[in-house]
Amino acid sequence: MILPLDQIDAILGHAGPARHSGIHGEDHWRKVALTGQRLRTDHPEADAELVVLFALIHDMRRVNDGHDPEHGRRAAILARELNDDLLGLARHRLDLLAHAIDGHTRMGPSTDPTVGVCLDADRLNLWRVGIRPDPRFLSTSLARRRETIAWASELNRTAAPEWDEILRLPAQVTQGLRATP
Repeated sequence: MILPLDQIDAILGHAGPARHSGIHGEDHWRKVALTGQRLRTDHPEADAELVVLFALIHDMRRVNDGHDPEHGRRAAILARELNDDLLGLARHRLDLLAHAIDGHTRMGPSTDPTVGVCLDADRLNLWRVGIRPDPRFLSTSLARRRETIAWASELNRTAAPEWDEILRLPAQVTQGLRATP
């Protein structure tokens, strides 16, 4: 398992009202985590733990489901605040996580595998607000594939799997979406 469930529960304890949002809440966070794990099949060098932490934290500090341009910055601050007691990340990993969270609504595609997977996992879930993800704004080749975009559309028509299912069996979660050589 990438992260223990008790650590996920502890982090979720800091989510506040954002956790229950129908658009940016926990169902979305689980879908971003699942999508990130699928994208890692083509980018195994992406840091699996950071991808899940990004999914958990990136929208935790939204004040509403509408225009909230500073939510990424506030969530990046939260990640830094949680590091000593809950995350335990080395400085360079924490900086990478905070960078992805802070810029997730402003950044273009990233060449960093971890940041790219994080951004793409969130952007592939734009279907939930009626936006078809634009391949020009996706970082990874797997995310840009028609099949992956179609899979993300289907995912957003259902409830997300629970955290233990997403994290316990990454090989099953990622089955079938490896890019063809």
